[in-house]
Amino acid sequence: MGKWLIAATLCLPAAVMAQSGTTNGLTDFPEIPKAEPFREQVFDVAIDDPYRWMEKADRRADLETWVNASSLHTTTELAALPGRQGLLKEMEALSRANSRYFSAQEAGGKLFFEMLAPDKQVAVLMVRDGGKDRVLLDPMAGTDGKTPRAISSYSVSPDGRFAAIHVGEGGGETGAIRIYDVATGRPTADTLTPVWGEFRVGWIDDATVIYTRLASTAAGADQMKGMVAFLHRMGTSIDQDVAVLGGTGPDHGFRVDPTQFPIVLPDPTSPWVLAYAANARAEIPLAVGRLSDLRAGRPAWIKLADYDDRINSGDIVGDTLYYLTSKTDENGELRAIDLADGTPSLNRSRVVMRSENRVLTSIAATDSGLYVTTTLPSAAAELWFLPKVGGTPRKLALPASQSIDDMAVTPDRRSVTFSMGGYTSTDVYYRATAGQVVPVGLANTAPPSAARRTVVQETATSRDGTRVPLTIVYSGARKGPGPTVIEAYGSYGVSGQPYYSPGWDIWNQRGGTYAYCHIRGGGELGEAWHRGGMQANKVNSHADLTACAERLIKLGYATPRTLGIFGASAAGLLVPPTAIKRPDLFAAVVTRVGIVNPIRLGAANNGPNQYGEMGDPQTRDGFAALAAQDSTLLLPKASGGTDYLFTVGLNDKRVDPWMSAKLAALMRAKWGDRHLVLIRSDGKAGHGIGSTRDQGLEERADIFAFFLNRFGAPGFVK
Repeated sequence: MGKWLIAATLCLPAAVMAQSGTTNGLTDFPEIPKAEPFREQVFDVAIDDPYRWMEKADRRADLETWVNASSLHTTTELAALPGRQGLLKEMEALSRANSRYFSAQEAGGKLFFEMLAPDKQVAVLMVRDGGKDRVLLDPMAGTDGKTPRAISSYSVSPDGRFAAIHVGEGGGETGAIRIYDVATGRPTADTLTPVWGEFRVGWIDDATVIYTRLASTAAGADQMKGMVAFLHRMGTSIDQDVAVLGGTGPDHGFRVDPTQFPIVLPDPTSPWVLAYAANARAEIPLAVGRLSDLRAGRPAWIKLADYDDRINSGDIVGDTLYYLTSKTDENGELRAIDLADGTPSLNRSRVVMRSENRVLTSIAATDSGLYVTTTLPSAAAELWFLPKVGGTPRKLALPASQSIDDMAVTPDRRSVTFSMGGYTSTDVYYRATAGQVVPVGLANTAPPSAARRTVVQETATSRDGTRVPLTIVYSGARKGPGPTVIEAYGSYGVSGQPYYSPGWDIWNQRGGTYAYCHIRGGGELGEAWHRGGMQANKVNSHADLTACAERLIKLGYATPRTLGIFGASAAGLLVPPTAIKRPDLFAAVVTRVGIVNPIRLGAANNGPNQYGEMGDPQTRDGFAALAAQDSTLLLPKASGGTDYLFTVGLNDKRVDPWMSAKLAALMRAKWGDRHLVLIRSDGKAGHGIGSTRDQGLEERADIFAFFLNRFGAPGFVK
């Protein structure tokens, strides 16, 4: 459910060897948790779940006691590896070499952006006004520094006078939005809480906002269920806020299920407003309403689309709604509706842009025309401009083989800003106005070595003959098999975009190879590619990742003794199952905050809204789909094993830490000391979003020390 790439530095000879089952300085935590027999039959599947007790709120202390003790054992042994401290120091030096810029927006003639300076633990929010940069908010200012506080997201009023900033604590993503006066940097009296970190305030005007509030529930309950969107007038108490979408009150013409997220996207330049009933799936039910009704607190929504209409994004400019749909073309089709011409309906829409063998990914509407991003099989992006006056789409001249990110329309609808970066270049921000692109003067610095990297686009042939894109990155002359890590994700139609990482750059310079396997389930080749790796088709993703591993070995980049796989979050449906099925291919497996026990989504925080993407455990077909990607059910059938590291954040509200703990306990009970099964936890971290620089560096150093230890790398064995 988020993007996280590991980075590190090392110096290795071309040939390094490891053998699963040897300690090399790492051992399993001796204590295996107590099994408490629990058996049930779900449809026609027999479930033996002796660690079901880990899910219980009243047993949380028992769970954390074992996880923390196991983690202490893991981190102590990793810290004792001879090369680990040097690795961490190199990572620290790289991390602090330059400031990093991200999340840029323009409003009211000002440029806002987040900056992680070399001497900071978390990013601060900056504003550039009149050519001068200053700090608007340092989330750690005035604290004792012991508990992480980080900016999750922000949005700016149309005139640039106010900024609504979400801050989360302890690595968690639940927090409060406070509104700040940009001129003085002081907070107003407005505090909107509790709010999920991804959900930004929408500005109706310079003093009226829309925000989505989490449900108020008992401790341990799922706050992601039953959210409500509220209208708030600055200077008033949130007790006076008016519910405008979601909840148990009137639906105003657009019913939002408790597992959906009510999102309202007002635009002060349009008489119309867009509303979503979103959740963790690619398709979005949507509705429109009049801005005047919303401002008055009496919305009258007109529902236009449900899941079956397969709309994945939309935008309004003036009286026109533009949207992308894959209903008639798996690669996407851009359509438009004139909202002022009678009652809005998809049946009255018109085609604006066809895919023509491109994969249409996202849109941004301005008063001069539309910007459309398309995705290549490598997950690199292209940007197209369609003038409002008509004509054919024009591809803009931009750097090739890069990703496009952080696209934001300015409040006056004149321009869009966005960043571009890739494996050989760092992110640079641009502004596009009427199809003309210029830099905004915000660029991250890359060392000269970045441009000397080699990026190879390969393909692997999966079990059913499907050709799977495979990106391989290395530096210098190839010297034969060496340390190689494959990353993959493959959920929600999210593509594995190229981006620059200083750590991966040095990994490449020192002889290591990084590979990204663009498996089915992602969006690289359109919606058919996504659906080919979701729900019951996730087994295709397992086969695709296996094919990428075999291809890397055949091409001579690695051997099974120098090959590892890594995945985070929803990649828990992918990485452990693939390794369980083919332990002979991998020396080491790392799963970070992974969904590894999906048949239990119904009992998990943030679980029920995953049903559309992964499978509904309440139905026979949905449960069968989840069972085929659940490592706790695949494990008893495993004929062999390899070595695993699971990392968790104990404040994670996206993926419950008990999932990884249960799988680790089951592996330990099955294998004893024949294979390493390690846990690493952080009591002041969540899903990784909001962690401090040092937390991230320590975790990454441990992950790479584990990989290198399992590869038998000199300096990382004892």
